[in-house]
Amino acid sequence: MPDEKRKPIIHVIPARRHFKRLRVALYCRVSTQKERQLHSLSAQMDFEKEDILDNPAWEYVGTYTDIKSGRTISSRPGFQSLLADCEARKIDMIYTKSISRFGRNCVDFLVTLRRLKELKVDVFFYNEQIHLLSQAGELLLTLHAGIAQAESENKSENIKWGLRRSTMDPDSPAFSRRCYGYDRNEEEGLILNIAEARIVLKIFDWYEQGWSIVRIKKELESLKVPTPTGKKKWPVKTIENILTNEKYTGTSVYGETESADFPSTQRKARDPFEVHRSRNHHLPIIHERQFKRVQKLKAKRSNIEVDEHGNKVRKSTHYSSKKAVKKANKTPEPQN
Repeated sequence: MPDEKRKPIIHVIPARRHFKRLRVALYCRVSTQKERQLHSLSAQMDFEKEDILDNPAWEYVGTYTDIKSGRTISSRPGFQSLLADCEARKIDMIYTKSISRFGRNCVDFLVTLRRLKELKVDVFFYNEQIHLLSQAGELLLTLHAGIAQAESENKSENIKWGLRRSTMDPDSPAFSRRCYGYDRNEEEGLILNIAEARIVLKIFDWYEQGWSIVRIKKELESLKVPTPTGKKKWPVKTIENILTNEKYTGTSVYGETESADFPSTQRKARDPFEVHRSRNHHLPIIHERQFKRVQKLKAKRSNIEVDEHGNKVRKSTHYSSKKAVKKANKTPEPQN
C-alpha cells in the first residue's frame, strides 16, 4: 500500500490574558482639627483602605487627605495633589466615602467630574454606590451634588441665625471669644493675661509715638515676644488687628463681618445697625480715648483711601515713621 500522507498535527496555544488591575487612590476629608473629626478621618482611612486591599481587581496606590472645608477645591492641597496624579495618568479610579467628602460646591464638583471623565478616571462614591463612568453616573451625581449643596446652604443659614439670636443676650458666649491679651475662664468669661496685656499696651503706645507697624513688628521680634500663635515672626496683619480690636476697651463686639453667601469662603462687612455690642463686658486694657486716637491716626496714615465712586485707591504719598517722629520732636520757634 502506498504510504498514506500524514495529517499535520496542529497544536493550539491558548492566548495569555494580561489582567491589568485598576490603580485605585483613596480620598478622605474632614472639615476641622477637632478630635472627633480627626477620629472620623482615621476611621475613613482604615475602613476604605481595607476595602481597596480586599478587592483582587484593584491595586492600592495611596491615600490623599485634607482637613479643610469642602466649599472650594483650590484650598485643599490633598485634593490638588490627587488631581495632578490623575492628570499624570497614575490613577485609574478614586475611591471616596461620599459626595460631600469630595466637595460641597456643585459647580466645582461637576467641573472636576467632567475633567476626570475626559481622563477616563472613574470615581466610586461608597455611600451612594455610584460610579462616575457608569451609564447614568454623571446624571445621578449631579442630582446628589445639588442636594448636598442645598443642605450645606441651609445648615449655614441656620448657624448664622442661631448666632445672631444668641447675641441678643449681652452675656452670650459669642462675646467671650478669646483674643491676645485675655484668657477665657468658663465662670468669669474673659480675664486679663497680664504678660500679653502689657504687650498690647506697648503696641498702642508705640503707635501713638509715631512708630510704624513695621517698626513695631521688628521691635517685638528683637524682644523675642512670641506671637499670639507662639511663633517668632509677627505678621503685620496681626499687629493691625490688635490696633483695631475694640475688645481692648472692655467692649465686646460681635457681627462686624459675616461669611458671604455659600459657597464663598470670603467674609463681608455687615450693616453697622446689625452689629451687636456688649459694653463693660470685661476689664479693659486700653482706655477708650486712646483707642479712638489710634483709630484716627491709622486713618490719617493709611496709604489707601476711598474715591468718589467707592473704589479703594492708593494715595500719592505714604506714611513715614521717621518723618512723624521728627515732626513730633520739632520745637516751635518762639514768637515775638
